[in-house]
Amino acid sequence: MPCSNLVEQIRITLDDRDRLTGYRFIKQTCGQGVGARSLLTEFLLGLSIDELLAIDGDRLLAVCRPEDDVSRFLHLKHLFAIQAVLEVYTGRSNGASNAACAIAEIGDDRGQVVIDADIDVGLVTDKIKACDGCTGCGTNLPAFEA
Repeated sequence: MPCSNLVEQIRITLDDRDRLTGYRFIKQTCGQGVGARSLLTEFLLGLSIDELLAIDGDRLLAVCRPEDDVSRFLHLKHLFAIQAVLEVYTGRSNGASNAACAIAEIGDDRGQVVIDADIDVGLVTDKIKACDGCTGCGTNLPAFEA
C-alpha cells in the first residue's frame, strides 16, 4: 500500500428484524483495496445481529473453507470488521477513537437500516493470529489460528 492510511469504509444493511441483508467494503485511500468487497455475503446473509456476533473465527473457517492463508486472513478480516460495526451499533462497544470501528452514519433505505462506518484495518487485523508454524518465536502453534 503506497500510503499509511489503514482505514476502510464498510456499509452494512439490516432488515427490519435486524438480519443482515448485505455489506461491502469501500476502500478510501490512495491504495488499492485488498480482497473481495463482500466476501462473506453468501455465508452470513439472513443471520441476526446476535448470531453474527456469536460466530468465532474457527467456526467461520470451518464453514467457508478458504483455500490458503491469504483467503483465511481476508475471511477473518471481514468477519471481525462486521462484528466491530455491530458491537458499536448495539452499544456493546463505545466506538471510541482508539476502537476498530467508528460509525459515521446510520440511516434508513426503504425500510432497511444502513450503517456506514470507518474500520481501522490495523486494529481489526490485530485480532487475527497468523503463524506459519516455524516455532522460531519459541511457540509451537498450529499453522494458522483465528
